[in-house]
Amino acid sequence: MEQGDLEARANTPVVLLHGFPLSAAIWAPVTPWLEPHAWVITPDLPGFGGTPPLPGQVSMEAFAEWVVDLADDLELGCFFLGGHSMGGYIALALAEAFPDRLAGLIMVDSRAAADTPEGASRRQAAMADIRTHGGGPFRDGFVTNLVGETTRRRRPEVVGELRAMAELAADEVLVACLEAMRVRPDRSGLLAALDIPALVLVGEEDTVTPPGEAQAMARLLPQAELALIPGSGHTPSLEQPEVTGRILARWVASLASHQP
Repeated sequence: MEQGDLEARANTPVVLLHGFPLSAAIWAPVTPWLEPHAWVITPDLPGFGGTPPLPGQVSMEAFAEWVVDLADDLELGCFFLGGHSMGGYIALALAEAFPDRLAGLIMVDSRAAADTPEGASRRQAAMADIRTHGGGPFRDGFVTNLVGETTRRRRPEVVGELRAMAELAADEVLVACLEAMRVRPDRSGLLAALDIPALVLVGEEDTVTPPGEAQAMARLLPQAELALIPGSGHTPSLEQPEVTGRILARWVASLASHQP
């Protein structure tokens, strides 16, 4: 790699946040595509992947402050921030509270809207079930919905990988995060003010946050590019890593040369 390429990579930090109830391992299949173009940072969020949980009350805002503290520890100024599912909720909370820190935004199978009443009720029911029966049955059912029909049919082992990640999150972390997601605010109104490059990715077979949610965000973000991933459900970085990695790499590379 030439010196100019190394400098561009060092000046293009990309922080990628995983979704609930997973870990940074979801990004491992796509980081090889990104690493020639960016400094890729994939933390395990507090309470996941072996990282100690947040002290005090869990919220999307508290996670966002943790990410900013991490960025400060790494001496990052502005950075690209990507979030998958719950990671996208955290990314938007950070964008609202710390807009000057973001060079660009990547939303992967996430949404800006708050939970619907039906969605909030489902989270409450899940919390009650975990408290009564433990988190095992919840994990089993939840991770099955994180992939699309194509993956379930052709690569069923991906569900097992997701289940193994979910096992690393304690039951109390699951409950706290379900409640934090249940009460998170609608941040759809924030999108129009985010006049930064944005990439909105979604699996065409996603039933958790369907493509319509991604399309709605892309329409509101002033500089958005929308990409639909065929043959993927809610977790395209694992289900279709090459397609997803190429899209991420192309987008980051196209912007890296413009970073200070």
